Amino acid sequence: MSSLKFSIPYNGNSETIDELMQYLETGDCKNKIDEIYFSDPAIYGSGRIPKKGINTVDTIKLIHENDIRANLVMNSTCDGAKAYDLKTIERLIKSIAKLYRTCDLDALTIANPLLIQTVKSRLPQIRITASVLGEIDSVQRAMFYDKLGADVIVPDRDINRDIGVLKEIKEAVDADIRIMVNEGCMYRCPYRIFHFNYMAHLNKESQRSADHFFNNCSLIDKMDPSQIFKSNWIRPEDTGKYRGITSSFKISGRTRDKEWIINAAKAYLEESYDGNVLELMDSNLHAFKKRFNAYIDNAQLMDFHAKVILCDKNCNKCSYCESMAAKYLKFDYQSH
Repeated sequence: MSSLKFSIPYNGNSETIDELMQYLETGDCKNKIDEIYFSDPAIYGSGRIPKKGINTVDTIKLIHENDIRANLVMNSTCDGAKAYDLKTIERLIKSIAKLYRTCDLDALTIANPLLIQTVKSRLPQIRITASVLGEIDSVQRAMFYDKLGADVIVPDRDINRDIGVLKEIKEAVDADIRIMVNEGCMYRCPYRIFHFNYMAHLNKESQRSADHFFNNCSLIDKMDPSQIFKSNWIRPEDTGKYRGITSSFKISGRTRDKEWIINAAKAYLEESYDGNVLELMDSNLHAFKKRFNAYIDNAQLMDFHAKVILCDKNCNKCSYCESMAAKYLKFDYQSH
C-alpha cells in the first residue's frame, strides 16, 4: 500500500524540523513528510500571524537540506486595493522569481484566484497550491482553480466528510487533491471570512491582538458542544480511508509551538493517536481545549468516521453529534 504524504507546518523554530527529521530517521514510520510550509508577512500576508519573524531564504535552505519541498504561504484574503496595482504586482513577481532563482523555492499556497492566474502565467515552474481559504467546496469552483493554474487543490474543510463531492472534484480536475485534517473550525462557520480578513489586516499592519473570533467561537462550542463533532476534522486513524481520493494531507498549526507540531505530526504520520483528540486540533478547537481544559478520548471514536461520512448535514433532524458530545466530551480532565 502506498505511503501517505503530509504537508507539515513550520513555526520558525529550526528545532521543530530537526526533531521531526530525527524522528523519521530513527522510527519505522511508513508515511512521509512531503512538504513543509511557512509564511513571511514581509513578502505577503496569510491566514495566520507567525509567532516570530521568519527568514525565508534560511528557511528554504533548512527545508531543502532535508530533501523536502518548501511551500511559501501567501493566502491572505484581503490585501487592500493597492495590492492590485501593476507596480505592486510586478514587485511581488520579482520577489518570488528571485526566491525561485536563488533558493529553488518549490511551491506557493495562494487563495486569491487572480494572483494564482498571474503567478502561474509568469512563473509556470513554481508549483501552486490553491489554499483552503479559496473555499473550494464544489466541482465548479475546483474546475476554475484548476484552469487558472493550481497544481494542488486543498478543498474547503467543510466537505472533508463529503466523500461523494471529493470524488467528483478529483475526477473533474488535473490538480492533485490535498485534504486539511485538523483545522478545527466550526462547520459552515458564519464568522469565517470576516475572521480571515481580520487576520489579513493584522498581518499587513504588523499587529498582534486578542483573537476575538476564537474567543467567541470557543464559547459557542461550550454552549453547544455538538459543534465540536460537526467540525470536519479527520482522526489520524481515518486518513487512509481517503486513498481513493488522495494520499496527500495537510496539518494545520504553524503558529503552534515545537511540542504541539511534533505531537500532531507524529500522530498523523503514524495514523494513530492515544489520548485527547483535541490536542491535535488547531484554530477554534485548540482555543476551546485550552480555555476549558476539554478532553475527548480518541480511542472512543473508532466508528465515528463511518457514521459521519453518511451524514446528510440535516442537523435539525438528527441528534447524533449532540449524543456524541454528551457521551464523550469531558471538562477539567485531570489525567492528561
